Amino acid sequence: MSDVYSDIYWTREFEVTVADLDRIASYIEETGQARDLTALARRVVRGRLRHGPETSPAAQPTWAKDPSVRVWDPGGIWHDGDRVIVARHLPGRIYRAVVGRIVRVDSKGMEVELDQGARLVTFLRAPPGSEKARNWHALVESAIENTLRSPQLELQIEGIILRHGERIVSQLFDSLQGDPRFVELHARWFLLDLAAFPTDHQLIALAWAMLQGEDPQPTEAVIPLAQPPLAEGDPSLFGLYLALRARPDLFINVSPGQRPSWTVAGPPPGGFIPRYAAYDPNTYEILCLPGQRTDENIVQRLWKLDLLRVVI
Repeated sequence: MSDVYSDIYWTREFEVTVADLDRIASYIEETGQARDLTALARRVVRGRLRHGPETSPAAQPTWAKDPSVRVWDPGGIWHDGDRVIVARHLPGRIYRAVVGRIVRVDSKGMEVELDQGARLVTFLRAPPGSEKARNWHALVESAIENTLRSPQLELQIEGIILRHGERIVSQLFDSLQGDPRFVELHARWFLLDLAAFPTDHQLIALAWAMLQGEDPQPTEAVIPLAQPPLAEGDPSLFGLYLALRARPDLFINVSPGQRPSWTVAGPPPGGFIPRYAAYDPNTYEILCLPGQRTDENIVQRLWKLDLLRVVI
């Protein structure tokens, strides 16, 4: 097997293994925190540089021919939702490899939501083979050479990910997606077994609270609305996300495949005390009065008439 500092190892021999995923699972369990692809890819590369090639079985029997995560190319073809590796410039002529997800593409550029803080950064496009595209490639290649020659392990990791990230990060991304132990939310990965699920009572109370707020709302914005309150941290965040996803009768994700954002799908069970009066515009029957509790049947009628949010 080739030396882990050689291009041959990373281009032909490297594979994300079962042991890699086991170590990632242990790391998340020990810290109790979700991790993004950038951080996890660095851990895998750091492990190879410190301990040598991995001999455990590959995490998947075969790998997709086309990478699911590509290095940014200003002359490439990109679409909303694509995963991309970019070189971020830091003070001192240092470049850091960061994974992101494209959230908007137009003829001039693309907007990328980067790992580690979910910052939105715009990258300008260029015609393939143009001087601008060539200059970008030369800049990245220079950054790779500088980091690989560095005596600092952390900088060597950046160079390897920039040069070989399409193989490394794509395999890691595909492996995490294919392993039922892991769940992704907002480009961060967590363990399903660590998720703390809310009760049915909390979900119903949450649906009532969401009817009174902005619409739609991302998962993290919904957490403070739960009663009794949910504990802080990733276990509650991922547990709530999974619970919302499992109740399509109550909640709809209006941005599937992207940053999940939720709205109420139907009238929550039970009654409530309205703040305002309402009547049926077809029959002129008074449906509810301020301060007087309504029953579930009236809730259903108010919902069908698009009046529930108005009177709550």
